[in-house]
Amino acid sequence: MKILFVTPQVPWPPSQGTALRNLHLLKAAAERHEADLLSFDDGMMDGGRGPLPDLCGRIETVPLPPRPRIGRLLDLTLGRADMERRLWSPEFDARLHRMLADTAYDVVQLEGFEVAGYLLGPAALRRELYERTVAGSERGADGPKIIFDDHNAEYELQRSAARIDAGEPRRWLRAVYSAVQARRLRVREALYCAAADLTFAVSDDDAAALEAIVPGLGAVVVPNGVDCAALPAPVPAPALFFAGKLDYRPNVDACEWLVRDILPLVRAHVPNARVVLAGRDPSPAVRALAGPNVEVTGALSDAELARRRAEAWVYVVPMRMGSGVRFKVLEAMAAGIPLVSTPLGAAGSGAEHGRHALIAADAGTFAAAVVELLQSPDRRVSLAASARKIAETCHDWRHITPRLFAAYDMLQADPRLQVSAIATVLNERETAGALVEALAAQSRPPGEVVVVDGGSTDGTWEVLSEYSGRPQSTRSPRPGPLPKGGETTVRALCVPGTTISRGRNRAIAEATHETIAATDAGVTLHPAWLARLVAPLERDPRLEAASGFFVAAPQTTWELALGATTLPSVEEIDPRRFLPSSRSIAFRRRAWHVAGGYPEWLDYCEDLLFDVALLANDVRPRFVPRAFVRFRPRSSPRAFFWQYYRYARGDGKADLWRRRHAIRYGSYLCGLVLAARALGALGAQRVDPAAAALLLAGSATYLCRPLQRLAHQSRSPAELCRAAPLVAVVRLIGDVAKMAGYPVGVLWRLRHRPPAGALRPPETLRLD
Repeated sequence: MKILFVTPQVPWPPSQGTALRNLHLLKAAAERHEADLLSFDDGMMDGGRGPLPDLCGRIETVPLPPRPRIGRLLDLTLGRADMERRLWSPEFDARLHRMLADTAYDVVQLEGFEVAGYLLGPAALRRELYERTVAGSERGADGPKIIFDDHNAEYELQRSAARIDAGEPRRWLRAVYSAVQARRLRVREALYCAAADLTFAVSDDDAAALEAIVPGLGAVVVPNGVDCAALPAPVPAPALFFAGKLDYRPNVDACEWLVRDILPLVRAHVPNARVVLAGRDPSPAVRALAGPNVEVTGALSDAELARRRAEAWVYVVPMRMGSGVRFKVLEAMAAGIPLVSTPLGAAGSGAEHGRHALIAADAGTFAAAVVELLQSPDRRVSLAASARKIAETCHDWRHITPRLFAAYDMLQADPRLQVSAIATVLNERETAGALVEALAAQSRPPGEVVVVDGGSTDGTWEVLSEYSGRPQSTRSPRPGPLPKGGETTVRALCVPGTTISRGRNRAIAEATHETIAATDAGVTLHPAWLARLVAPLERDPRLEAASGFFVAAPQTTWELALGATTLPSVEEIDPRRFLPSSRSIAFRRRAWHVAGGYPEWLDYCEDLLFDVALLANDVRPRFVPRAFVRFRPRSSPRAFFWQYYRYARGDGKADLWRRRHAIRYGSYLCGLVLAARALGALGAQRVDPAAAALLLAGSATYLCRPLQRLAHQSRSPAELCRAAPLVAVVRLIGDVAKMAGYPVGVLWRLRHRPPAGALRPPETLRLD
């Protein structure tokens, strides 16, 4: 297998946690596979590239990009997370895509949040989602599998920082900043995890934190490790030792807390106690801590760092913010240095209080634990021996490497699930045949295609009849559990008068396989759509459903404006709340049974109510943004009006989104009042500033997001200028249609009393 590692810095010398992890993962991968490396050159390779040339067939580096303050301020203003563009470089982006074009990689492994955006961020996904054509390749349309190795649950790190800083008035500004960053990082981190084919976490706690923002993620835990054989036994001397990159915010906080709050309590019992703060790039705040009892070493060679660590009586890890598993803890355990840590510092290490280390949450108990070890040599020896044993048995890299290999094998495994693709059609003569052929041409074809025709009168049934019962040759036949001979069976059923819901239920009932993938006629399927959509179900038998994405494929300026106004961009989606369209969803048959099938009493919004029923029965689909389909928006304002009228009528029938519709009526009522006051003032030759300002501000806010989408999706400034004025027209037509259709649906509901099982979603749910 050919693997491309993409790292934020060259993993040599391994002078900090990120480089240590990346070096050992690279070593492990190179044992069985071919590895290449693309990285930023941070200027630390003065002594050469160490073992990297022996591990990698190709090494490419790009200089670290400058990050001026004005750029950071702009990102803050535009709502971006600070880390999101910290390492953004057009040169790096071009080099990465050139390497992908030159070499048929099987896997691209993105090491950390700062480089994940190059393939999983909004701009990268838009390149794939909004291209007007879909291109395949000789080796299949899937392309390389993408692994996102999330070294920290970054949003949790910022949340912990905000919590600690909020407790000190002098840090309140930092606390606000961290709280803002935590929200932004949660959104972006969720997108990276959802879009990756596989996500690595460094601990069970981090995996749970990522699962909380991407339900069904199934992150694989590949923990940090340590080379126990390379760490010598300690030679104790009276010092407390802390090591790390000393401009990293969690480490700066740890140093300040240690010296200002803990050390005075320790010295009250052990007057000659001293602290050594070792590490590169000490911040001004850390340098200010230096004094008679506190040494700030600055950067040390590996040999000197090991010597100074071995001289310590106690290794202290007073971490109050952060996430992941800290290498400093693992190294202390492996080196046999007695350890005192906070619960956060010891998280993921397996160290138990009183058995492998002393763990304390506040300054008083932390200081007491340090004093206990300083005054009890036997206790130090006992804890150190137990800690080294757990490091050797659990955290040595030789125990972690098999997890990495298992993850690679999982990505490359042949499909096991048999899948039935289903669709309903009505008067789709021009697109029905193309849909069948596109499904058969998938890089991972379905075992069968079941299409229900609702009584077409335009020749659709005759087109489907030509395919029905005749196996279709697949694009890339595979051996094993997939259809023999690389063929997909097509079955078409004509059920005149059936609704979309009845048609889907009938197709599912007729399907022979337990995994169902639903789509619609009129869509363009990405060649890897089914492979990407079903992959989470393949890997996790507990997962019941997976939701793909859908984007517009406009052919006119009107359609471009319509798509940008009515459809969300991928970066706007919250995986916890996303309700998928049945243009792109896969589920197990038992989930369909649990949800009660598609609601046959409802003619529109049936897939929305099906989604709500899934959620009500604890079936939350795993969001897979790169499993996408394209469809053409309505080609005229009239067609768009009736489409949204029917959608809103369906909302009224199903009692959906009461609050949302009430807000729309209220907003337009306020807008009419403001417009009337402004026009009245104009008639008197005076402008009412308040009414005019409010009306303009409200309109601008309402149109801002569609215009942002339009800017991203337009192929040229001229196209943007032509489409932009139509955004307001689309908004107005769509809102009028909704306000007209909703009460009609409500009246229908009051008269017909739909089934008791009809569900109304909680208002906290948002249809993205």
